[in-house]
Amino acid sequence: MKNKIFLFLTLLLISISCNAQQYPLNTNYRTIPDNSYIKDINNEYNKFVGNWKATINNKEVNLSIIKQDNRPIVILNKSYYSDVLLLRYNVLENNQIVENTLDFTNDKVKAISMGIEIDGSVLFDYEGLKCLVGNGFINLVYIDPSHLKWNYQPQSTVITNKNCSDYPAGGIKINLPYEPKDIIFTKQ
Repeated sequence: MKNKIFLFLTLLLISISCNAQQYPLNTNYRTIPDNSYIKDINNEYNKFVGNWKATINNKEVNLSIIKQDNRPIVILNKSYYSDVLLLRYNVLENNQIVENTLDFTNDKVKAISMGIEIDGSVLFDYEGLKCLVGNGFINLVYIDPSHLKWNYQPQSTVITNKNCSDYPAGGIKINLPYEPKDIIFTKQ
């Protein structure tokens, strides 16, 4: 009986270790087996972690970036695990909060890193908020320990009260800054 339990546990351990192959951050998820792990082996994400702030015209934007290890990811029919950066933020206009995701739990965060680009920047997929308005891509470039460069490209979408049931009468506006390009954030 002990031999059967030992054999079962050994096979289970071998099965788990075979399914948990590790790959570096810049690995294309399409090329890895299911249940693999895209890991931040070289700690490339760490320099982006922290609280960052920028002021653009009368808007103050505060970012909170954390690293989450081993996050389960499912894209189409591919399941794997990956180290990711999660970006939360708030936007203040004339000292009033107009948008806030700082209290979102990790599973509700709307901006998740997609990996390290060739130039060392991090690309985030941003889902947008209400009715997916503002969905697009955020690119962060590490300048030095105190500064990041931000570029945000919202995708064009047509949202009306017909395809968004809680569409407000005054419309929905994108509060994250997308102009000018190359906004500099300072570490707090």
